Amino acid sequence: MSNHSNGEKAGTVVVVCESERGRAGMVAKAARDAARARGYGATIGVIDDLAPATIASADLLVAGCWMPGKAPFGDEPMRRLIEWIDSLEPLDAKPIGVYCTYRFFPHTFADTATRTAETEHLLKAKFEAKGGRVLLTKAIHVNSVEDDTASLVDELINHVVAA
Repeated sequence: MSNHSNGEKAGTVVVVCESERGRAGMVAKAARDAARARGYGATIGVIDDLAPATIASADLLVAGCWMPGKAPFGDEPMRRLIEWIDSLEPLDAKPIGVYCTYRFFPHTFADTATRTAETEHLLKAKFEAKGGRVLLTKAIHVNSVEDDTASLVDELINHVVAA
């Protein structure tokens, strides 16, 4: 994937999420918009709705889920995303960015920080076990979706362009 100055699309980004309440979906839409602003073709989808060929043809994959603050660690959103990752064909060193969305209250900050780090680590390990190259992980707070997601996409694209 190279960054073309003649107006050609620089590549394709596929953003996939597990989104039950819409939080991870907000990030997926913001990631799509940020990639398009950088001149990339971008597609979004919820897990199980994207064809394997769509994933295979992407130059860059961005994937994530929301992290429920009160549910047990590894609860539904992350478990469903992990099952989806396990079902993928080998990723052949595809560059990947991983995110999880979160919300916390001041009295739960330490627990939230630990859980987001554990979620990012586990998702990264799963993608790498499938042969992906996770370049970046990011926890995205629901109150800063636009800025945090633009930063995630910019950093990912900069990593890929520099490689």
